[in-house]
Amino acid sequence: MDADSLITLIHDLYALNKENKEFLQGRVGGEAAYTRLREDAARKIEKEFFPDRGFGRARIAPVKKLIAGYKKATGDPIGTADLTLLFIEQFVKYCREYGDCADAKLVSLNIAMKELLKIIETCPAIIDVLMIEERLAKVKFDASYFGYGVEDEISDLIDDIEALE
Repeated sequence: MDADSLITLIHDLYALNKENKEFLQGRVGGEAAYTRLREDAARKIEKEFFPDRGFGRARIAPVKKLIAGYKKATGDPIGTADLTLLFIEQFVKYCREYGDCADAKLVSLNIAMKELLKIIETCPAIIDVLMIEERLAKVKFDASYFGYGVEDEISDLIDDIEALE
């Protein structure tokens, strides 16, 4: 494949759908693209749980897709950790406000906490950059209102993170 054909292929992939566009922007756009993609994903995560109007839907699959898409497009562990922690924060806040904490959703929360810990283990500096311990302390406080053992799981996560420092 010659250079012109490759450029045409990349252009066509870019125009094909939004996911391809975000992926390519993340790969070649640098830090500015990372920031824009991260802010866009964060806004969408927040709106999934707390939209401007009406009640949140708290669908886990779209949120996981946003986080995975960001990670794939940028490879940025700080942004991925931030979005994962935002999901945890919003999920717990949603459960506190509305009490809709189905078992399947709680499993997703547990998985997200494990993924967050994995990211932090690869790059412990993220703890201070994102103020993770402070943010998790607030999540733990919010979780104390609705039970399901979430408060204990968050306490365990905080302990695991403190052990890394």
